[in-house]
Amino acid sequence: MNTRSLLTLVISSLLLGSLAFDSGLQSATRESALSKLAHDMQPGEWAELKAKRPHRLMQVFVGHRDSGKELWHHIAGWTDDGQWDPKTGQFLFMGFRKQNKFIAYSEDSNEWRVLPGPFGWNTPEPGAFEDTRKTGFGHVYGRNALDPENGIFYVSFAGYTYAYNLQDGTWSRIRGGSKMSIEYFPGLGLLAHKNRPDKSKENFPLNLLRPQSGIWEPFTTLPFSGYHSIARYNPKLDEMIFIAGNDSRAVVTLTRNGQLNRQKDLPFDMTIRDGQVVVDPNTGLYLIFILDPRSLYEFNSQTDQYRRVHDFHPPWGTYEMPVPAAIPELGIILFVDDKTLLYKHRPSKDQ
Repeated sequence: MNTRSLLTLVISSLLLGSLAFDSGLQSATRESALSKLAHDMQPGEWAELKAKRPHRLMQVFVGHRDSGKELWHHIAGWTDDGQWDPKTGQFLFMGFRKQNKFIAYSEDSNEWRVLPGPFGWNTPEPGAFEDTRKTGFGHVYGRNALDPENGIFYVSFAGYTYAYNLQDGTWSRIRGGSKMSIEYFPGLGLLAHKNRPDKSKENFPLNLLRPQSGIWEPFTTLPFSGYHSIARYNPKLDEMIFIAGNDSRAVVTLTRNGQLNRQKDLPFDMTIRDGQVVVDPNTGLYLIFILDPRSLYEFNSQTDQYRRVHDFHPPWGTYEMPVPAAIPELGIILFVDDKTLLYKHRPSKDQ
Protein backbone atom coordinates (compact mmCIF):
# COMPACT_ATOMS: atom_id res chain seq x y z
CA MET A 1 0.00 0.00 0.00
CA ASN A 2 1.46 3.40 -1.00
CA THR A 3 1.69 6.41 1.30
CA ARG A 4 -1.34 8.21 -0.24
CA SER A 5 -3.57 5.13 0.14
CA LEU A 6 -2.44 4.66 3.74
CA LEU A 7 -3.14 8.33 4.54
CA THR A 8 -6.62 8.05 2.96
CA LEU A 9 -7.36 4.95 5.06
CA VAL A 10 -6.26 6.66 8.28
CA ILE A 11 -8.38 9.76 7.58
CA SER A 12 -11.42 7.62 6.73
CA SER A 13 -11.00 5.67 9.95
CA LEU A 14 -10.76 8.88 11.97
CA LEU A 15 -13.89 10.27 10.32
CA LEU A 16 -15.83 7.07 10.98
CA GLY A 17 -14.62 7.04 14.58
CA SER A 18 -15.68 10.65 14.99
CA LEU A 19 -19.13 9.90 13.60
CA ALA A 20 -19.48 6.89 15.90
CA PHE A 21 -18.40 8.99 18.90
CA ASP A 22 -20.89 11.74 18.01
CA SER A 23 -23.63 9.15 17.61
CA GLY A 24 -22.78 7.59 20.96
CA LEU A 25 -22.65 11.01 22.61
CA GLN A 26 -26.06 11.92 21.22
CA SER A 27 -27.44 8.60 22.45
CA ALA A 28 -25.97 9.14 25.90
CA THR A 29 -27.38 12.66 26.17
CA ARG A 30 -30.80 11.91 24.67
CA GLU A 31 -33.33 12.73 27.34
CA SER A 32 -36.16 10.48 28.45
CA ALA A 33 -39.43 11.83 29.82
CA LEU A 34 -38.13 10.99 33.30
CA SER A 35 -34.73 12.66 32.94
CA LYS A 36 -36.17 15.75 31.25
CA LEU A 37 -38.66 16.29 34.05
CA ALA A 38 -36.00 15.64 36.70
CA HIS A 39 -33.57 18.14 35.14
CA ASP A 40 -36.27 20.82 35.07
CA MET A 41 -37.06 20.43 38.78
CA GLN A 42 -35.83 22.78 41.48
CA PRO A 43 -34.79 21.65 45.00
CA GLY A 44 -37.85 21.24 47.20
CA GLU A 45 -40.14 20.69 44.21
CA TRP A 46 -42.60 17.90 43.43
CA ALA A 47 -43.61 16.96 39.87
CA GLU A 48 -45.89 14.37 38.33
CA LEU A 49 -44.45 12.07 35.69
CA LYS A 50 -47.08 11.22 33.10
CA ALA A 51 -46.34 7.54 32.54
CA LYS A 52 -48.52 4.90 30.95
CA ARG A 53 -49.75 2.34 33.49
CA PRO A 54 -52.12 -0.64 33.80
CA HIS A 55 -55.45 -0.24 35.57
CA ARG A 56 -55.19 -0.72 39.36
CA LEU A 57 -51.40 -0.92 39.23
CA MET A 58 -51.05 -0.86 43.01
CA GLN A 59 -53.83 -3.31 43.82
CA VAL A 60 -54.60 -7.02 43.61
CA PHE A 61 -57.99 -8.63 43.10
CA VAL A 62 -58.83 -10.91 46.04
CA GLY A 63 -62.42 -12.00 45.42
CA HIS A 64 -65.93 -10.64 45.86
CA ARG A 65 -67.91 -9.24 48.76
CA ASP A 66 -71.22 -10.85 49.76
CA SER A 67 -72.92 -8.21 47.64
CA GLY A 68 -70.99 -9.44 44.60
CA LYS A 69 -68.83 -6.31 44.44
CA GLU A 70 -65.18 -6.87 43.51
CA LEU A 71 -62.72 -6.68 46.39
CA TRP A 72 -59.22 -5.26 45.80
CA HIS A 73 -56.36 -4.75 48.27
CA HIS A 74 -53.43 -2.33 48.14
CA ILE A 75 -50.06 -4.08 47.74
CA ALA A 76 -47.97 -1.51 49.61
CA GLY A 77 -49.28 -1.47 53.17
CA TRP A 78 -46.45 -2.01 55.69
CA THR A 79 -43.87 -1.44 52.97
CA ASP A 80 -40.74 0.67 53.10
CA ASP A 81 -39.33 0.93 49.58
CA GLY A 82 -38.93 -0.08 45.95
CA GLN A 83 -35.66 -0.48 44.05
CA TRP A 84 -34.11 1.51 41.19
CA ASP A 85 -31.72 -0.19 38.78
CA PRO A 86 -29.51 2.41 37.05
CA LYS A 87 -28.20 0.00 34.41
CA THR A 88 -31.59 -0.85 32.93
CA GLY A 89 -33.42 2.32 34.04
CA GLN A 90 -36.09 0.43 35.94
CA PHE A 91 -38.06 0.87 39.15
CA LEU A 92 -38.92 -2.54 40.63
CA PHE A 93 -41.25 -3.49 43.46
CA MET A 94 -42.79 -6.76 44.60
CA GLY A 95 -45.93 -5.96 46.59
CA PHE A 96 -48.06 -8.31 48.60
CA ARG A 97 -51.60 -8.39 49.99
CA LYS A 98 -52.90 -11.96 49.89
CA GLN A 99 -51.12 -12.20 46.56
CA ASN A 100 -47.79 -11.09 45.15
CA LYS A 101 -47.70 -8.47 42.44
CA PHE A 102 -44.43 -7.58 40.72
CA ILE A 103 -44.48 -4.15 39.08
CA ALA A 104 -41.83 -2.29 37.11
CA TYR A 105 -41.37 1.11 35.49
CA SER A 106 -39.16 1.45 32.40
CA GLU A 107 -37.46 4.77 31.73
CA ASP A 108 -37.00 3.85 28.06
CA SER A 109 -40.72 3.39 27.40
CA ASN A 110 -42.02 5.63 30.22
CA GLU A 111 -44.42 2.85 31.11
CA TRP A 112 -45.44 0.73 34.09
CA ARG A 113 -46.11 -2.96 33.63
CA VAL A 114 -46.81 -6.08 35.70
CA LEU A 115 -44.09 -8.74 35.48
CA PRO A 116 -44.44 -12.47 36.11
CA GLY A 117 -43.63 -13.40 39.67
CA PRO A 118 -41.55 -16.44 40.69
CA PHE A 119 -42.88 -19.89 39.87
CA GLY A 120 -46.27 -18.84 38.60
CA TRP A 121 -47.17 -16.48 41.44
CA ASN A 122 -49.11 -14.18 39.17
CA THR A 123 -52.04 -11.88 39.79
CA PRO A 124 -55.29 -13.31 38.33
CA GLU A 125 -57.91 -11.14 36.70
CA PRO A 126 -61.32 -10.53 38.34
CA GLY A 127 -63.41 -13.66 38.33
CA ALA A 128 -60.38 -15.97 38.25
CA PHE A 129 -59.23 -15.72 41.87
CA GLU A 130 -57.71 -18.96 43.08
CA ASP A 131 -54.82 -19.17 45.50
CA THR A 132 -54.40 -22.28 47.61
CA ARG A 133 -51.46 -20.93 49.62
CA LYS A 134 -52.44 -20.01 53.19
CA THR A 135 -51.10 -16.49 53.28
CA GLY A 136 -53.73 -14.55 55.24
CA PHE A 137 -53.69 -10.87 54.42
CA GLY A 138 -49.92 -10.50 54.44
CA HIS A 139 -47.51 -7.60 53.98
CA VAL A 140 -44.26 -7.36 52.08
CA TYR A 141 -42.46 -5.32 54.81
CA GLY A 142 -38.82 -4.68 53.78
CA ARG A 143 -38.31 -7.80 51.70
CA ASN A 144 -37.30 -6.09 48.43
CA ALA A 145 -33.60 -5.65 47.63
CA LEU A 146 -31.39 -5.09 44.58
CA ASP A 147 -27.87 -6.12 43.67
CA PRO A 148 -27.01 -3.40 41.10
CA GLU A 149 -23.60 -4.90 40.36
CA ASN A 150 -24.96 -8.20 39.05
CA GLY A 151 -28.45 -7.06 38.05
CA ILE A 152 -30.35 -9.22 40.54
CA PHE A 153 -33.63 -8.23 42.24
CA TYR A 154 -34.36 -10.11 45.45
CA VAL A 155 -37.59 -10.75 47.30
CA SER A 156 -37.95 -12.96 50.37
CA PHE A 157 -41.07 -15.08 50.94
CA ALA A 158 -42.16 -18.27 52.68
CA GLY A 159 -38.74 -19.46 53.80
CA TYR A 160 -36.94 -18.71 50.51
CA THR A 161 -35.11 -15.83 48.88
CA TYR A 162 -36.14 -15.45 45.25
CA ALA A 163 -33.72 -13.88 42.76
CA TYR A 164 -34.87 -12.22 39.52
CA ASN A 165 -32.27 -11.77 36.79
CA LEU A 166 -32.89 -8.42 35.12
CA GLN A 167 -31.10 -9.42 31.93
CA ASP A 168 -33.04 -12.56 31.00
CA GLY A 169 -36.14 -12.28 33.23
CA THR A 170 -35.62 -15.63 34.94
CA TRP A 171 -36.23 -16.55 38.60
CA SER A 172 -34.22 -18.76 40.92
CA ARG A 173 -34.33 -19.32 44.66
CA ILE A 174 -32.35 -20.42 47.69
CA ARG A 175 -33.57 -21.50 51.10
CA GLY A 176 -33.53 -18.91 53.88
CA GLY A 177 -33.81 -15.13 54.02
CA SER A 178 -36.15 -13.02 56.11
CA LYS A 179 -39.83 -12.55 56.77
CA MET A 180 -39.12 -8.94 57.68
CA SER A 181 -36.21 -7.08 56.10
CA ILE A 182 -33.45 -7.65 53.55
CA GLU A 183 -31.06 -5.14 51.96
CA TYR A 184 -28.08 -5.42 49.61
CA PHE A 185 -24.67 -4.01 50.58
CA PRO A 186 -22.70 -3.56 47.31
CA GLY A 187 -19.35 -5.29 47.40
CA LEU A 188 -20.46 -7.39 50.36
CA GLY A 189 -23.76 -9.17 49.68
CA LEU A 190 -27.39 -9.52 50.75
CA LEU A 191 -28.16 -8.98 54.45
CA ALA A 192 -31.20 -10.47 56.20
CA HIS A 193 -32.58 -9.24 59.53
CA LYS A 194 -35.22 -11.79 60.31
CA ASN A 195 -35.92 -12.34 63.99
CA ARG A 196 -39.17 -11.55 65.73
CA PRO A 197 -39.28 -9.72 69.09
CA ASP A 198 -37.96 -11.55 72.13
CA LYS A 199 -37.72 -9.55 75.35
CA SER A 200 -35.26 -12.05 76.77
CA LYS A 201 -32.72 -11.37 74.02
CA GLU A 202 -30.36 -8.42 73.65
CA ASN A 203 -28.74 -9.31 70.32
CA PHE A 204 -30.33 -10.50 67.09
CA PRO A 205 -28.40 -12.05 64.19
CA LEU A 206 -27.88 -10.33 60.87
CA ASN A 207 -27.08 -12.94 58.21
CA LEU A 208 -25.15 -12.49 54.96
CA LEU A 209 -25.58 -14.09 51.54
CA ARG A 210 -22.51 -13.44 49.43
CA PRO A 211 -22.92 -13.29 45.62
CA GLN A 212 -22.98 -16.75 44.01
CA SER A 213 -22.44 -18.48 47.38
CA GLY A 214 -25.93 -19.91 47.89
CA ILE A 215 -25.34 -20.14 51.64
CA TRP A 216 -26.39 -17.74 54.40
CA GLU A 217 -23.70 -17.08 57.00
CA PRO A 218 -23.68 -15.11 60.28
CA PHE A 219 -22.33 -11.58 59.82
CA THR A 220 -23.04 -9.60 63.00
CA THR A 221 -25.77 -8.98 65.57
CA LEU A 222 -28.12 -6.03 66.04
CA PRO A 223 -29.54 -4.69 69.33
CA PHE A 224 -33.15 -5.11 68.18
CA SER A 225 -35.21 -7.66 66.28
CA GLY A 226 -36.06 -7.54 62.60
CA TYR A 227 -39.79 -7.26 63.31
CA HIS A 228 -41.01 -4.24 61.31
CA SER A 229 -37.43 -2.95 61.08
CA ILE A 230 -36.16 -0.85 58.18
CA ALA A 231 -32.78 -1.21 56.46
CA ARG A 232 -31.31 1.10 53.84
CA TYR A 233 -27.92 1.23 52.09
CA ASN A 234 -26.34 4.68 51.69
CA PRO A 235 -24.13 4.87 48.56
CA LYS A 236 -22.85 8.32 49.53
CA LEU A 237 -21.43 7.08 52.84
CA ASP A 238 -20.99 3.38 52.03
CA GLU A 239 -22.93 2.39 55.11
CA MET A 240 -26.26 0.82 55.97
CA ILE A 241 -28.81 2.15 58.44
CA PHE A 242 -31.17 0.00 60.51
CA ILE A 243 -34.18 1.50 62.27
CA ALA A 244 -36.06 -0.64 64.79
CA GLY A 245 -39.56 0.80 64.42
CA ASN A 246 -42.66 -0.15 66.46
CA ASP A 247 -41.95 -0.15 70.21
CA SER A 248 -38.32 0.92 69.84
CA ARG A 249 -36.71 4.12 68.57
CA ALA A 250 -33.25 2.54 68.26
CA VAL A 251 -31.07 3.33 65.23
CA VAL A 252 -27.70 1.85 64.19
CA THR A 253 -25.44 2.21 61.17
CA LEU A 254 -23.26 -0.56 59.77
CA THR A 255 -19.98 -0.42 57.84
CA ARG A 256 -18.91 -3.09 55.37
CA ASN A 257 -16.40 -4.55 57.85
CA GLY A 258 -19.22 -5.25 60.30
CA GLN A 259 -18.66 -2.32 62.63
CA LEU A 260 -21.88 -1.12 64.27
CA ASN A 261 -22.38 2.46 65.37
CA ARG A 262 -25.24 3.18 67.76
CA GLN A 263 -26.89 6.43 66.68
CA LYS A 264 -29.13 8.75 68.61
CA ASP A 265 -32.64 7.31 69.02
CA LEU A 266 -35.43 8.63 66.82
CA PRO A 267 -37.08 11.71 68.37
CA PHE A 268 -40.49 10.36 67.27
CA ASP A 269 -42.36 7.07 67.04
CA MET A 270 -42.17 5.23 63.75
CA THR A 271 -43.55 2.05 62.25
CA ILE A 272 -43.06 0.47 58.84
CA ARG A 273 -46.81 0.84 58.35
CA ASP A 274 -46.59 4.61 57.94
CA GLY A 275 -42.89 5.39 57.55
CA GLN A 276 -40.29 5.15 54.81
CA VAL A 277 -36.57 5.86 54.71
CA VAL A 278 -34.86 7.04 51.53
CA VAL A 279 -31.28 8.24 51.06
CA ASP A 280 -31.18 11.68 49.46
CA PRO A 281 -29.02 11.05 46.37
CA ASN A 282 -27.51 14.54 46.47
CA THR A 283 -26.45 14.87 50.12
CA GLY A 284 -26.44 11.38 51.65
CA LEU A 285 -28.95 12.50 54.27
CA TYR A 286 -31.50 9.91 55.38
CA LEU A 287 -34.97 11.22 54.60
CA ILE A 288 -37.63 9.77 56.88
CA PHE A 289 -41.13 10.20 55.44
CA ILE A 290 -43.98 9.76 57.91
CA LEU A 291 -47.43 9.25 56.39
CA ASP A 292 -49.40 9.77 59.61
CA PRO A 293 -49.00 12.47 60.75
CA ARG A 294 -47.60 13.74 57.45
CA SER A 295 -44.07 14.90 58.09
CA LEU A 296 -40.50 14.65 56.83
CA TYR A 297 -37.30 14.44 58.87
CA GLU A 298 -33.66 14.53 57.83
CA PHE A 299 -31.12 12.41 59.66
CA ASN A 300 -27.39 13.11 59.33
CA SER A 301 -25.52 10.03 60.55
CA GLN A 302 -22.21 11.92 60.52
CA THR A 303 -23.39 14.53 63.03
CA ASP A 304 -26.05 12.29 64.63
CA GLN A 305 -28.71 14.97 64.19
CA TYR A 306 -32.40 14.90 63.27
CA ARG A 307 -34.15 17.91 61.78
CA ARG A 308 -37.76 18.31 60.77
CA VAL A 309 -38.43 19.74 57.30
CA HIS A 310 -41.11 22.30 58.18
CA ASP A 311 -42.18 23.19 54.63
CA PHE A 312 -42.93 19.58 53.67
CA HIS A 313 -46.31 19.22 51.97
CA PRO A 314 -46.81 15.72 50.47
CA PRO A 315 -48.92 15.63 47.29
CA TRP A 316 -50.53 12.23 47.86
CA GLY A 317 -54.01 11.46 49.15
CA THR A 318 -55.13 10.22 52.57
CA TYR A 319 -55.51 6.59 51.51
CA GLU A 320 -52.41 6.35 49.36
CA MET A 321 -49.35 4.37 50.46
CA PRO A 322 -46.68 5.55 48.01
CA VAL A 323 -43.58 3.42 47.44
CA PRO A 324 -40.30 5.35 46.96
CA ALA A 325 -36.89 4.70 45.44
CA ALA A 326 -34.00 7.12 44.98
CA ILE A 327 -32.62 7.68 41.47
CA PRO A 328 -29.02 8.79 42.17
CA GLU A 329 -28.03 9.68 38.60
CA LEU A 330 -30.93 12.16 38.39
CA GLY A 331 -30.76 13.43 41.97
CA ILE A 332 -34.43 12.69 42.67
CA ILE A 333 -36.75 10.26 44.43
CA LEU A 334 -39.58 8.51 42.59
CA PHE A 335 -42.84 7.69 44.42
CA VAL A 336 -45.58 5.53 42.96
CA ASP A 337 -49.20 5.06 43.99
CA ASP A 338 -52.21 6.67 42.30
CA LYS A 339 -49.68 8.82 40.42
CA THR A 340 -46.00 8.66 39.58
CA LEU A 341 -44.38 11.52 41.48
CA LEU A 342 -40.84 12.87 41.54
CA TYR A 343 -39.28 14.75 44.45
CA LYS A 344 -36.03 16.70 44.57
CA HIS A 345 -34.99 17.37 48.15
CA ARG A 346 -33.90 20.76 49.45
CA PRO A 347 -31.81 20.28 52.62
CA SER A 348 -32.68 22.28 55.70
CA LYS A 349 -30.75 25.54 55.83
CA ASP A 350 -29.18 24.69 59.16
CA GLN A 351 -27.85 21.29 58.07
